[in-house]
Amino acid sequence: MLPCFPKFRLLTPCLLGAALAIVGSSARAESPAPVAPPAPPSASLKAAYGRYFLVGTALNARQYGDTDPATTALITREFNCATAENDMKWERTEPKPNTFRFTAGDAFVDFCHQHDLVVIGHNLCWHAQLPSWVSKPEPGQEKLTKEVLLARLKNHIQTVAGHFKGKVRGWDVVNEAINDGNGEYRNSVFYRVIGKEFLPLAFKWAHEADSGAELYYNDYNLDADDKKRARAVELVKYLREQGAPITGIGLQGHYNLTVPTAAKIDETIQMFADLGLKVMITELDVEAIHDRRVSGAVDANTGNRPVPRFFPEMSVLKQKVGLTDTQAAKIEPLLEKAQQDIAAAFKSREFSRIGEIREATGEAAAKLLEPKQQAAFEELLTAPPAGRQPGPPPPPLTPELQREQAARYADIFRVFMKHRNAITRVTFWGVDDATSWRRQSSPLLFDAQLQRKPAYDAVIAVSAE
Repeated sequence: MLPCFPKFRLLTPCLLGAALAIVGSSARAESPAPVAPPAPPSASLKAAYGRYFLVGTALNARQYGDTDPATTALITREFNCATAENDMKWERTEPKPNTFRFTAGDAFVDFCHQHDLVVIGHNLCWHAQLPSWVSKPEPGQEKLTKEVLLARLKNHIQTVAGHFKGKVRGWDVVNEAINDGNGEYRNSVFYRVIGKEFLPLAFKWAHEADSGAELYYNDYNLDADDKKRARAVELVKYLREQGAPITGIGLQGHYNLTVPTAAKIDETIQMFADLGLKVMITELDVEAIHDRRVSGAVDANTGNRPVPRFFPEMSVLKQKVGLTDTQAAKIEPLLEKAQQDIAAAFKSREFSRIGEIREATGEAAAKLLEPKQQAAFEELLTAPPAGRQPGPPPPPLTPELQREQAARYADIFRVFMKHRNAITRVTFWGVDDATSWRRQSSPLLFDAQLQRKPAYDAVIAVSAE
């Protein structure tokens, strides 16, 4: 055997072995062992779990608009259930008093029925994404009264639930009515003006409008915040005492790599199952970050994310509304100023202000238009854009983070499988990382190119364990 002289550039057997060891060590560091082998090409989430519970996703207008064949193919292959991410919320369905718009919601329902997806309605009563008029007094009144707000709430719930009667499996009737941390009821306009009686009334009115629909209470952090969970248990009991027909509980499931523990998820599902409720995981995503804080509906990273563009480009307005140059010169500064104000609200996480800014800006711009232009302008201002969601792609995950996320998803789905007799639905909050509201932390099973991630393989593997 030749002696090993380090000064020689020739790879002797000794140097070759050392080099291979170094390369092997580097490769292992960059590519940790996968949690599960790649799922077969024929695998799908609904095939793997369909006998146990529905597997759903949240869809935005670009996705149910059927404009991207690859996205449509993924949705129909993987899921058997869908929730509209935004287009059944109050700001979309009743932007002005007793002025209802169902074009987007109807398109979502039609897409679901065309592709054999069970429809979930989201939502009927929520403090956020609420038009500002709902919280204002009637003309001539100094303050908003209980009677006025009750009438508005009843009219909204019964009109929306009645419109979609027979077309949805169930509704998130009340969304996020409990505070983080202290477990108190959220000081929303509904609680502040009506009191907690708005909760059972919302369920009763939804049932009157569609007696065949399941009715859910939906919230986040119920499996990460003991005080909030205790209040939710109390709420379920209160609703029943008041004769409100609650069917199930929605655990949103906005998780990260650390919070909440699998044991806490397990414990929470069992607690609500023991109440005789159907349990749904309604908005599942797992951020690829380590964070030991409670992972709320709006997390600390939101302010660093790209701000969505809420207004159409001027070229589009000119073409479809017929703006004159004079009108465009006056309207463009309004829209730009509003977008800047929205960006500031987005950064400070004052999301309730966004709807107010959009609403006020739309009203100011409409005053500069001719009557024949106003309808087209208003429709364009509220219509969702077509195509896949714009914006920078989410940053790629390191191999180690990919593995950690896969292991975390596997642990979570083992808990779900343990409770497969109680859980009736698991819905991911989005289709892929590029269209996730938490895109910067790549929280879903499909990447920005719609490709399966290691987390997908891990979830499929759990179904066979």
